[in-house]
Amino acid sequence: MEFSEQFLSNTMLVMQGICWILAFMTAFTRNLSKPRKIAIIIMETSSAMLLISDLLFRTYVGTAGTIAWWAARIAKFCNHFFVGMILYSFTIYLKTLFINEASLKKPPKRIAVSEFFVAGIFICLTVAQITGFYYTFDGENNYIRHQGRVVAYIIPLIILLLQLSCILQYYKRFTRRIRIPILLFTLIPLAATFVQFVIHDIPFVDTSIVGMAIVLYVFTIQEMNEAVEKAHQMQIAMMEQYQQELERTVELRTSELRIANEKAERLLLNILPEDIARELTENPGRTISRKYPNVTVLFTDIVGFTKMSSTMSAEQTVRMLNKIISLFDERAEKEGIEKIKTIGDAYMAASGLTEDAANDGAEKMCRFAQGLLEDVRKFNKLFPVQIQIRIGINTGELVAGIIGKTKFIYDVWGDTVNVASRMESTGEPMRIHVSEPTYLYTRHAFDYKESAQVDVKGKGIMKTYFL
Repeated sequence: MEFSEQFLSNTMLVMQGICWILAFMTAFTRNLSKPRKIAIIIMETSSAMLLISDLLFRTYVGTAGTIAWWAARIAKFCNHFFVGMILYSFTIYLKTLFINEASLKKPPKRIAVSEFFVAGIFICLTVAQITGFYYTFDGENNYIRHQGRVVAYIIPLIILLLQLSCILQYYKRFTRRIRIPILLFTLIPLAATFVQFVIHDIPFVDTSIVGMAIVLYVFTIQEMNEAVEKAHQMQIAMMEQYQQELERTVELRTSELRIANEKAERLLLNILPEDIARELTENPGRTISRKYPNVTVLFTDIVGFTKMSSTMSAEQTVRMLNKIISLFDERAEKEGIEKIKTIGDAYMAASGLTEDAANDGAEKMCRFAQGLLEDVRKFNKLFPVQIQIRIGINTGELVAGIIGKTKFIYDVWGDTVNVASRMESTGEPMRIHVSEPTYLYTRHAFDYKESAQVDVKGKGIMKTYFL
């Protein structure tokens, strides 16, 4: 018997230490909801205090002396009080479960009734201290049970039965990890209460309640860890999904930007040579100008265009110009000729825009000019409006560059340009009029039928040729 008493005392001391540790750990746990944290802290501290009061009672009951007299009475009072506190904390715990786990708008009414009976525990305990309804102590400080002591068992039983009925009703709504401890918390103390009626000396109810409080904490922490892990997994999944969406968005935006850049580049290449366009893109604020040693320039315009356009509507005029100029542009792109600009019905192009003086720009331009005459003949076969063009070509050095900051234009300047323009204006319809420098570069490749003398302003009489 002495060994059993010592073993029980040691067990209660160990459980007491565990309860204090669990209460301390719960206080610093962040992932528990506030109501559940409060419930577990109250439960574990009350369990520890219950064990302390039980040990004190066993130590001082039946012992003479003032300290023993007070210790036995206070310990017994605390014993009943902390049982009520544990049941109250479990009620708070169940409230959070019914709302958060079972998804109820509010806890079942039986939980509120169980709270009423918890209050009854404290009321009856207070009355018992005054009247001796539960128990009394004799002159030798021995504990004497009274018939009212059964009330101290019945009220907790009612509370546990009410809680058990609610748990069983919504059992399937709880997670598997939390079902077991809340059932054990009610069932084991119920069984211990019945055993306590028969065996009074061993505190089955107290130890079972404390044991279930410890078990409940363990399962609660496991459930919390599982919930945190699921939350982390969900967070990782959401981050991965967000990353995939971000990658798709970046890829889409990159594709859109690439398409926009390609459009902008094509648009820029429509008005500038490729090397000039690249330099302008890399140095937007820089003045771009270059001197080329051997460039061939072509001018062409429609003979009698002013008189012709006066007999046509604006729409017909623009449509006719657009068609013939588009034919010229297609040929220029195909044969590697750089279109410079159009002014009204005049078309200006150049070849040999390179720093290499030994280029074949003159030959390319002459072939291009012959192609323009073919384009005009083709146009005249398909459209009712019959047109003729004059073509003038000259070869020499010139300066090229970009003018302006807005709506800028790539242009060329110099005597070479002026003479080419003069070749066009003094030429004949549907013939190619070239200067002597162009003739000298191309005479081995083309036939020239006749020559002519042209008075060029600022240059005097120049010898020219018809290709």
